[in-house]
Amino acid sequence: MKNIFKLIPVLLIVILTSCSKNLDINIDPKQPVTTAPNLRLPAILGNMAYHLYSHARFSSYHSFYITSRYNTSKVEALWNYNDVTRLGAWRWHYFDVGSNCLGMIERAEVDGTYNYRGVGKIMLAFSYLTATDSFGDMPYKEAYKGIYYPKYDTQEVVYAEIAKLLNDGIADLNKSNASDPTMNGTADLIYQGDLNKWKAFAEAVKARLLLHTANFQNGYDAVLSAVNTSLSGFSDAVFKYPTTPTKDWERNMWGASIARPEWNFAEIVNMLNNSVSTDLFMSYMTVGEPGLKFDPRLFKLTTPGVKNTYYGAKASEGLVVPNWPVPIPPADPVPPVMDDFANLYNGHWTADNSPFPYILKEELYFIKAEAAFYKADHATAFDAYKEGIKLNMQRLGVAESEITAYLASSKIKQDAASLEISDIMVQKYIALYLQAETWVDLRRYGYNAKAYPGIYYPAKASSEWAGKWIQRLPYDNQTEYIYNPQEMARLGATARNWVFTPVWWADKSTLKN
Repeated sequence: MKNIFKLIPVLLIVILTSCSKNLDINIDPKQPVTTAPNLRLPAILGNMAYHLYSHARFSSYHSFYITSRYNTSKVEALWNYNDVTRLGAWRWHYFDVGSNCLGMIERAEVDGTYNYRGVGKIMLAFSYLTATDSFGDMPYKEAYKGIYYPKYDTQEVVYAEIAKLLNDGIADLNKSNASDPTMNGTADLIYQGDLNKWKAFAEAVKARLLLHTANFQNGYDAVLSAVNTSLSGFSDAVFKYPTTPTKDWERNMWGASIARPEWNFAEIVNMLNNSVSTDLFMSYMTVGEPGLKFDPRLFKLTTPGVKNTYYGAKASEGLVVPNWPVPIPPADPVPPVMDDFANLYNGHWTADNSPFPYILKEELYFIKAEAAFYKADHATAFDAYKEGIKLNMQRLGVAESEITAYLASSKIKQDAASLEISDIMVQKYIALYLQAETWVDLRRYGYNAKAYPGIYYPAKASSEWAGKWIQRLPYDNQTEYIYNPQEMARLGATARNWVFTPVWWADKSTLKN
């Protein structure tokens, strides 16, 4: 087995492997060809934040959080990916995260240690789940085997393998003992070596995975079991950037500096400077009661426009505000320009030094609320729904008095009997602001207004799509379509409307009916 190493900033290590037992002139016998797990883990964790961002960069538009100021933008407004030449989200999984996870697992197996091996399997599972939820079918069984044209496994198979990785990772952590190498805060940038927290995180990933298929696999009991196990020891999984970043790779990719590090892909550079909140998002953030005009989280996620206004634009239509002029003081007969909309930078998640979430505790409560709701346990669903809202508001720094006022407002159901699925899903939508997981939820529900009141088909989405909703990201043009054309043809991924073909769990979902 030969290993080619490439070191780039913030330990962004890329390991390419192929099967060969012959002498390799690229290997210096005097230099090591493996990397110690404690040096590799920070790269995995940092790369995972970029991997998550590379999906959210696109899904945030498809989830109606934001829309481009340009109604001609091909991806954001027209939903046309046919001219995209690179899609870094594919590479972030297979090279930047996946290959490093496998390298760490292999080294830990050779060393006979379990802590790094277990964490490696859990992170590999999380990365695969993130990737397959955007792309669908993908190589698993033939990945990393030195096969030039790996077969794409069905998403159902990939899901089964992810579940196995999670269980195996937890089993490895349970075997860890004092003889294992130290895993401290220098190596483990998420949990500082606390293996119980890693096990709880694995259960959280499992709960997320199980929720995606529970509606058609009768799986809500399994979801509740996983989420309750996770909540018993869960701590937020968040990657933290330096307080005062000075280099591109030290900055959150959502930040106002718009980091363009040399190792990144141009198409995933954030466009928040040319984007605004949608009217759908603003409808969810508007309370409209005396003393409570907006959800107080709005002021933590964004900053007001120059006229201290908070408009929402029609998705895909540029700076078009519905029903203009709107009766929001100060009433202005002049249609708004870009500066009149909220600034999307320097919010809780969109500053250069903002943390980047893997999975947050409030998501687990909303998972619990949804699963309990479909089990007709409305009391449990109601309690979890309220707890998820409260946790999210506290995270964003909303004052307790404002939290109390919001929870007592007409925006929030006051008893279990009146709770509807839209209450749960809209609050989860707000809590997961800009996260790619929201796009999973929208597709599970078929963009259904029963779950997301007020949702509408974007006017500028190309007529070529015949009113179909966008369902997936295309595979990377510079690798898959060039080097594995047989699989692209077999899947039908060469079709212009490929991104409108539902992934497995969306196709099977009963929630869209």
